[in-house]
This record gives sequence, structure tokens and C-alpha cells, in this order.
Amino acid sequence: MKSTAFTVTLLMSATALAAGGGHDAHGDGHIPLREIGWQVVNLGILLLALFFFIRKSIIETFAARKQNYVDQSQKTLAALKDAEAALADIKSKLSNLEGGEKKALDNARFEADLLKVNLIKDAEASAEKMKKDAVLTINNELNKAKAEINATILNAAVSTATKNLSDKNQASSSQESAFLKQLEQVKA
Repeated sequence: MKSTAFTVTLLMSATALAAGGGHDAHGDGHIPLREIGWQVVNLGILLLALFFFIRKSIIETFAARKQNYVDQSQKTLAALKDAEAALADIKSKLSNLEGGEKKALDNARFEADLLKVNLIKDAEASAEKMKKDAVLTINNELNKAKAEINATILNAAVSTATKNLSDKNQASSSQESAFLKQLEQVKA
């Protein structure tokens, strides 16, 4: 408010001096040094007053600007450091992923090979067991068939022997009876 009132007062005085009457025709070609001197003095006073009143605000403005630029540069440096750290972290993770991908593929191949070997071993073991079971089954069936054949042969032999014996018995009983008759004749 003071600066505004002071500025208005200075301008009013300059206006008053400028309105100070007309020049007579004394020499139109002459330079009014006295009036120009007063105007220079007024301008000097105005500039000194402006400097006196605005000096603090100008200093504060430039100090605030400087502080703002310093703060912005610190924020920019911090953001740059954060971005560089994030970039390094991303590069590290990317290299880990690429290395991890290769490692995972190698592990998967190794595990697949192990699984393949185990499946082949299991299949061979199962085939061997099935072969042994088949041999045992065949041997059991062969032994059953032999037993049935032997039983059939034995039954046939027994029946043939029985028939032969009964035929012989009949023949021998007739021979026995003839022999007995001869013995009775001899005894008699």
C-alpha cells in the first residue's frame, strides 16, 4: 500500500511539472535543460524508491526461484537414481529370468530323461514279471494236462488190466477147475 501511494505521488508531481505552462516563443530551438534535469531527478527518485520497496521482494523472489530450482534438481537427481536403480533391478531380474529359463529347460530335460529311464525300467520289470507269470501258467497247465493224460492212461490201463484179469480169471478158473479135477483124479 505504501509503495502504491508513493508511486502515485511521484507520478502526480511529474504530471504537475509537465502541465506547468506553455513556453513563449522564446526560442523554439532551445533545449529545456532545467525541466529535463527535474525529470531526471524525479526519475532517479522513482527508481530509488522502487528499488528500496521492491528490493526485498525481488531478492525473495529470486531466492525462492533458486530454492525451487535446487529442489527440482534434487528431485530430478533422486528420480534419476531411482530410475537407474529400477533399471538395474529390471535388468537383473531379466537376466535371472533368462538364466532361469535355460536352467528350467535343462532341469525339465534332465527330469524327462530320468522319467524315461524309470518308465523303461518299470516296463522291462513288468514285461519280465509277465513273462515269468506266463511261464508259470504254461507249466501249471502242462502239469495239469500231464496229470489228466496220466490219469486217463492209468484209468485205461486199470480197466484193460481188469478186463484182462477177468478174462484170465475166467480162463484160469476153467484151468483151475480142470487142474482140480485132475488132482482129484490123481488123489483118487
